[in-house]
Amino acid sequence: MAALTEHASLLNLRVRGWRRRHVETCSGRVHLVEAPGTGALPPVVLLHGFTAAGAHYAPLLERLRRSSRLVVAPDLPAHGFSDAPATLDLESLYLGLRDALDHAVDAPFTLVGNSLGGALAVRYALDRPQRVLGLALLSPGGAPMTAPELAALKQLFTLRSDRDALAFVDRVMVRPGAMRRLYAYGIRGGFTRPAMRALLAGMSTADCLRPDELGALAMPVRVMWGEHERVLPSSGRAFFEAHLPAHGRVELHQGIGHCPHLDDCDHTARTLARWGREFGHGAHVPTRRHG
Repeated sequence: MAALTEHASLLNLRVRGWRRRHVETCSGRVHLVEAPGTGALPPVVLLHGFTAAGAHYAPLLERLRRSSRLVVAPDLPAHGFSDAPATLDLESLYLGLRDALDHAVDAPFTLVGNSLGGALAVRYALDRPQRVLGLALLSPGGAPMTAPELAALKQLFTLRSDRDALAFVDRVMVRPGAMRRLYAYGIRGGFTRPAMRALLAGMSTADCLRPDELGALAMPVRVMWGEHERVLPSSGRAFFEAHLPAHGRVELHQGIGHCPHLDDCDHTARTLARWGREFGHGAHVPTRRHG
C-alpha cells in the first residue's frame, strides 16, 4: 500500500503534467508515471531503489524531461502503487518489472537504475539488449558480496527506532539538510513494511551478478559511484571497474553518496544527459575520474 510520501510525490508530478497508468504483468499490476519531454534524446526509463517509488525521483524526472523525448518511471512490484505478488522475492520482482518494461515503451531507451534498480537494470539489459540503448547505473547494487558483507547490509537496513532511521539518512546522504527528519520518517515506514522485510530476508549471495554477466553487456554502460558512498561496500565499485566490458566506464563523483539525485540533482541530470549523448554516438571512453 502506498504511503503518504508516495501520494504527495505523485500529486506533485501530476500537477506538472505527468500521467499515471498500470501495466498488467506476471507479478500483478505495475504502476508507472510518464511524461513527454522537450529534449532530443531518446526515451529514458528510471528504476528506483529498495522501498522507494518512481515518484520519489520527481525533481530528477522533471530535469530529464529537458533532454529526452519521453521519461518513464515504474514502481517495482510491491513498491509504491504497484501490486505485490503472492510470493515476493527478487525473481518475482524482476519478472514483473521485465513485463512492464516490455510494454511501457515502444522504442529503444536509455535505462537508468539506482541501487537495487541498478542491479535490475543490468538483468533487463542482458535479457533485452535490443531494447536498451545504454545503461546508466547510479550507485548500483548487484555486485558480489561475501556473507559478512551481505549480513552487514541487511543489518543496516533494519531500522528499529527513529534514531536508527536518522542515522541511516545521514549515511545515505551527504547533506540531509532540513528534510532530514521527513526522509527518516518515510524510510522507516518503508523499511518496516512486512513485504520489504521478507524481500530483504530472502536476499542471498546467490542473487548477485557474476563477472561474465557484466562482461556480456552489449550496450554502453556508465556507472556513477559517489566518493561518499556509505551504504554499499567498496568491493562493489571494484567489481564494476574490473568486469565492465571495454565500452563501459566507472566515474567517481565528488559530493555524491548513495542517492545522487538527492545529493546533487542538477549534477546528476547533467551527467545523465551527457551519457545519453554518448550512448547515441556510440562513444567508448576509458575509465576516468569526474568531479
